[in-house]
Amino acid sequence: MQKLVILLVLLCTLLSTGCFSDGEKAVEPAKPSQQEIKQQSFIVYRAAANGTEKLLPEKFTINDNGKSVPENALIALCTTKPQDAKMDDVVPIGVKVRSLKIDKDGTAYADFSKELAKRGQGSYGEMMLCYAIVNTLTEFPEIKRVQILVEGEKVISLSGHMDVEDPLMRNTDLL
Repeated sequence: MQKLVILLVLLCTLLSTGCFSDGEKAVEPAKPSQQEIKQQSFIVYRAAANGTEKLLPEKFTINDNGKSVPENALIALCTTKPQDAKMDDVVPIGVKVRSLKIDKDGTAYADFSKELAKRGQGSYGEMMLCYAIVNTLTEFPEIKRVQILVEGEKVISLSGHMDVEDPLMRNTDLL
């Protein structure tokens, strides 16, 4: 029994110190430093809380998560709440970004979950929602217009007030 204990202690010692010769030491994998972690910065547009037909910019900086910057901007618009009381969230609860594809002509195809087509939203809310999406995405020079999709399909309208069957262009009157 005593030989077994000595053998186990010796084995544990060898395993914990490593099996290196000539003074070699185990090297732990390097953790990325703050400088190596890439950052993504972008702007999302939110409706003005005072009810005026204005979209206000909100700046975000996040760690790169392997998604494109436009897709992260769209995800931030749909999943975060405004950080400023002057801004209002017009994205219906539960909306998820299913995908974002950008073609060579500059049309972004933004596909959302069915919660985007929320019934009962007024014309103001629908317009602010659509242009919050469009103006957020057209911040990126490669995107000229945005086709809003719901569950992968074109829809005529999100709430019955605004035609979104064709791609929408940036609306600078709301900025």
